[in-house]
Amino acid sequence: MTSKQQNVCAVVIVHGQSEYALINSIKSKLRVNLKVFSRDKGKTSIQINGLSTIFENSIFKSKNKLLQEYPGIKKKKNKLDDFKIFTFMDVDDCSDISVKNNYLDGHLSDISKHPLREYFYPIYCDENLEAVLDDVNFPFIAKTNRQKKKYIVVFDSVEQIANEENIQDFCDKLKKSEKTNLEVLVKYMLDHKFEIKS
Repeated sequence: MTSKQQNVCAVVIVHGQSEYALINSIKSKLRVNLKVFSRDKGKTSIQINGLSTIFENSIFKSKNKLLQEYPGIKKKKNKLDDFKIFTFMDVDDCSDISVKNNYLDGHLSDISKHPLREYFYPIYCDENLEAVLDDVNFPFIAKTNRQKKKYIVVFDSVEQIANEENIQDFCDKLKKSEKTNLEVLVKYMLDHKFEIKS
């Protein structure tokens, strides 16, 4: 048996601590080769109306800069192959209604000429991740910033033993929620899990 070489399949730009911890937990359980981008491990939040600034930083401002930062991204001709940039954001603290509605409709504001725009996939939680988790009866919902770190181990809890099946179950529950499209990202992670070739 040999392990299948995995390219970096995505970068997930996360809003804050809850999103950072949850995505890292699922990433770890499925052994998905994706990168999580945050400010100080989510301790300083990234807002929807600040995404255009993030996309102008030294990592995301061009394809070449992105490939320098993440050399494991697969390239085919002049395209990034089997690769996405997800933005995983809460919408409750976005004061600009047009930016918020644009995001909920699957578009990012102020990036129409960005060279990487074809790879952007907005993921929203309306109002926030905790409201979404409550909506899908997730076994643990953080009430404080200190508790948000526990998302990293939540799939190891007695009720939620970590495996692909319960992550698939979580994805199926998310599909039924009108508060999010997070199932798109979770399904993408399931589709890109680490596999052993026999």
